[in-house]
Amino acid sequence: PIEAIRNDLERTFADMPMVAPRKPQISRILQLYATENPDVGYTQGMNYVAATMVLKYPDREDLARQRFGEAMLQFSGLWSDGFPLLTFGVQFFALLAERHLGALWGHLLRSGVEPLSYLPNGWLSLFGKWLPLPAVMEAMDLILECGICGVLAVTLAFFQMQQTRLLSARGMEELLELINQDSRTSPLDGEVVTKCARRWLPLVEEAMGSTSAR
Repeated sequence: PIEAIRNDLERTFADMPMVAPRKPQISRILQLYATENPDVGYTQGMNYVAATMVLKYPDREDLARQRFGEAMLQFSGLWSDGFPLLTFGVQFFALLAERHLGALWGHLLRSGVEPLSYLPNGWLSLFGKWLPLPAVMEAMDLILECGICGVLAVTLAFFQMQQTRLLSARGMEELLELINQDSRTSPLDGEVVTKCARRWLPLVEEAMGSTSAR
């Protein structure tokens, strides 16, 4: 996977000058993981997670590697064959978005924008392709602490905070561009995203609990 890692790192937070000098560390973490975990290996999106950890712990490559390993342990189902965790999470996102963000959910569906046209982009990069880098670093503790519930909470917070922009967008192309590209350069504050996500957590946990209790 060395060639794939090298190619992907060229595009990883390419607009952030602070990332370029850290690419050797990021590459080492990804190569080591792929070697030690051949069943999962390397998949696109992991590059954003490794970069986030290296930038979050710039002077502690050992800690960045450890935190990356924790993320892979929790979320390997986002990247492994069949993407089981992605499939599981999409069901709950649809349930919660329809229930709590009904106007936006309806607008997305009427525009032909289905969850699988945007959630993999955000989730397989653990929000590296959706949020500004400082916001990803800020939200990462919550994500690692709460697992898939944390991912869902950050996702719902993201859509709540972007709701006005998205509701004013017209058509599939414009909506997907806003979600998958423009949002990463928008002025989303990581602390605000995390606080908003923590308010979503009880709703996410309640939905998961009530579903598993059936």
